[in-house]
Order: sequence, then C-alpha cells, then structure tokens
Amino acid sequence: MNPNKSITKEVTIFFLIAFGMTYLMGIPLAISQRAGLNTDAFPSAQMMYPAAGAILGLMATRHRKRPKKFYILYLLATLVMIGCAVSVPFVRDANWMMVCNAVIIVGSVLAWPMLLLDKKENRASFGLCWHGGVKALGYVALFILLRTLSVFLSVLPSGQLGEYLQYWATPAPWLIFVMLIPNFFLSFLAFFGEEYGWRYYLQPKMQKRFGPRRGVLLLGLLWGFWHLPLNLFYYSTETSLQSFVGQIITCITLGIFFAWAYLKTQNIWIPVLLHYFNNNLIVVYTASAELTGQVISWADIGILLVINLVLYMPSFASRVFNTLPQEPAVSEQADTL
Repeated sequence: MNPNKSITKEVTIFFLIAFGMTYLMGIPLAISQRAGLNTDAFPSAQMMYPAAGAILGLMATRHRKRPKKFYILYLLATLVMIGCAVSVPFVRDANWMMVCNAVIIVGSVLAWPMLLLDKKENRASFGLCWHGGVKALGYVALFILLRTLSVFLSVLPSGQLGEYLQYWATPAPWLIFVMLIPNFFLSFLAFFGEEYGWRYYLQPKMQKRFGPRRGVLLLGLLWGFWHLPLNLFYYSTETSLQSFVGQIITCITLGIFFAWAYLKTQNIWIPVLLHYFNNNLIVVYTASAELTGQVISWADIGILLVINLVLYMPSFASRVFNTLPQEPAVSEQADTL
C-alpha cells in the first residue's frame, strides 16, 4: 500500500470513529436528557471512542508486532459501552451506568495481563511501553500539585477559603486521594481511551502537519469541540455556551501540559495518569462526583482562563516544542496489501 494512502486511511478511520460516533451519539444523549433520564453512560462510552478510532485505523494499515489481544478486548469493551448508551432511551429502568462501570472494571482487570504478558516488541511498536522509570511519575506529581493549587485559587474570589481549609483538615480528602491510587488499575481503560487517541495517535500528526506548537494548540481546540455534545446535553444544559467556552480553555491549556509531559517522557501512560487524576481529583476536592447540572457564569470562565494560563502555559516554553516528534517509520507500518 502507498504510504500516503495508508496514513490517509488511518486518519479517516480515526476521525470517523472518534468524532463521527461522538456526534452521532449526541442524538440519543439529547433525547435521554430531555426525557429526564440518567445519562451518565454517555460520557463513559465517549471516552472510549478516540482510542477505538486509533486502534481500528492502526489495525487496518499496520500489521506487524501488534498487541492483538489487548486491542480486541478494548474494541469489544467499546462496543458494549456503546450498546449501553444507546439503550438508555429505550430500556429506561435499567442502570446502564452500573453496567458501564462493570465493563470498565472487568476490561481493565483483563487488560493488564494481556498487556504485560505480550511481547515487549509488540507493545513497543504501538506505544504501549513504560519509559522514564519512576522519575516519569514526577510529571504526575507536578500536575496533582498544580491541579490542587488551581482549586484553592478558584476558591479565593468567593471568600470561602477558610471553610475550604477546614474541609482539608478532616481525614476525608486524604482518604479519598489514597483510594484513587489502587482505583486507577481498576478503571484505566476509559482514560487510556482518550489519551491513546489524542496524545499517542493524533498529536504527532497534528504537530507534523501544523508545527510543534500550533499542532498542539489545534489539537486542544479539536479536543474541546469533541466535548460539545456533553456541554450541550450533559454538563450544563442551562449555561451550555459558558460550559463550551470553559471546555475549550481547559482542553487547550491542559492539552499543552499533557503534550509536554508526553513529549518529555515518550510514555503514553503519563498522560493517561494525568487524565485520570484530572477527572477523579474532583471527588477529593468536593467529596462529590456529580458533573451534571452545572451552572457556570462568565466570571467563572474568566477565573478559569487566568488560573489555567498561569499554571499550565509555562510548559509551552519548553524546548521539546521546538522540534517535530518522531512517528513510526512508514516502512514499519504495514505489509504490502
């Protein structure tokens, strides 16, 4: 197969799944939301689409040294999650989110031996190996520190810092944080779903096409638009415009930090961990996992913009953004078809 046609085929498959499925599933999401149904299954399923698109694209064009068992498990889990989400408006009495959680837990538990027992060359060929040793976890620790600082800074304008400090003086946030560590191994599949698609697959292509920094900025913008159905029909139906603008700010600024950590380590598991903690630390900060029904003001958006620019944008000055990342050689991508 012509190398350029191979890459075009990969990217087409990726966008059809990652974005096409997301916007198509926005239809049953909107129906379910307007019917007052529990729609938690939709964002859980949506997190799986980017990696599913990347995997299907890679399987269609790259046939050597493939982690086949892990890929098949991931795709099967994605199909079940899609089925759960689609069923929400039709089988209304079922707890589809509970089923989704079970799929993620069972899939994550089964995925670890499939990955670890596969040949290292198979994992390495598709970006699944750990790089950087224990030092790579320093990027995760830095992010947790910055993420926590952002929460404290966001509380300042409300004048409730004293009450918030009292909450942190209790055992609750610390116990929840400790529990997040083992929970990662039981739920990583969903966070892998986004980062394998965005950081491992699409980021180097965007950087090659648009430049090291512009490519990351545009990827953040795409990532924000990918969330649009959730902004309209899940996160904040009353203030969906503010939710969407806040999403764009978050995706661009966090996308820069995630890209920086990935480029520094060449380790996809680092952004997977970053994404996991970004989504789950909300339980530590608020003792609640509720994401729906948010009411967001433009003042909240302004505060978010300032804080995120101050905390995450400095990483954009790193020299890792001065050169293009290396993609796998085309000659290693596919057998002759």
